[in-house]
Amino acid sequence: MAENQIALFEEKSLVLMQKLSELKQQKEQIEATDAEVRKKLQEAMNQYGITSFKNDYVTITNVPASESVSVDLKKLKDKEPECYQGLIEDYPKVTKKAAYVRILVK
Repeated sequence: MAENQIALFEEKSLVLMQKLSELKQQKEQIEATDAEVRKKLQEAMNQYGITSFKNDYVTITNVPASESVSVDLKKLKDKEPECYQGLIEDYPKVTKKAAYVRILVK
């Protein structure tokens, strides 16, 4: 019976799945164009020494490169399991995540 449900689901949803695939391709094209435009704007801002700009269409801030330091909890857990466990017990942080459907579009 489960195979029948899967076949029925696929038959009824095939158009939606095809649409997802098309949207993924469009999204990738848009993201590539977006990255190219952003890079050119950053290059132009650097060329003219502009750090921020605002008009009716956009607000652009040229944020310089920076560095941050954080704790690699996976390495800590592997190398110092007792220390890691103590931190988890003393400073727990529970994050609730909503249910969702994971879709891998090919």
